[in-house]
Amino acid sequence: MRRKAVSPVIATLLLIVIAVAAAVLTYIWVTGYMGSVAQQASTAQLQERIKIEGVKYNTTGVFVYVRNIGDAKVQISSFYLYDASGTVVATVTLTSPQELNPGDVKELPPADTPLSYELSPGATYIVKVVTVKGTETTYTFTYRT
Repeated sequence: MRRKAVSPVIATLLLIVIAVAAAVLTYIWVTGYMGSVAQQASTAQLQERIKIEGVKYNTTGVFVYVRNIGDAKVQISSFYLYDASGTVVATVTLTSPQELNPGDVKELPPADTPLSYELSPGATYIVKVVTVKGTETTYTFTYRT
C-alpha cells in the first residue's frame, strides 16, 4: 500500500493558517501592551503639574506666581533663584508647604519668607519652584528696572 504525504495545497493552507494565528496573537499582545502604556500616561497626567506664570520683584525680594495646571493638589516646598551661569544665588525652603488646588494661582513664597536677593538690571535669572513630591518647573527672566 502506497501512502502519500499531505498534498502541497493542504500544506500551503496550513502554513497560511499558522501565519495568520501568529499575527493575531502578536496583535493582541501589542494592543494589550500599548493599552497599559496609555493607561500609565493618563495616570501621569493626573499627577502634579505646576507652571510659573510670572515673577515680581520689589524691595523685600522676588515673588513668583505659580499655577497648578494638574489634576491633583500640590504642595510647594522650595524656591531657588539662579543667575545666568546656573549658580544658586538665593533659596527658600518653606517650613510649612504652600498648597495649591487644581487651577489655582498663588503668589509665593509668602511675604514672611521672601526669596531675598538684589537683582542687577539687565541680568538674566532663573527661578525654580519645587513641590514636596519633587515636581519642578523653571522660569527665565531678565530684570529690567
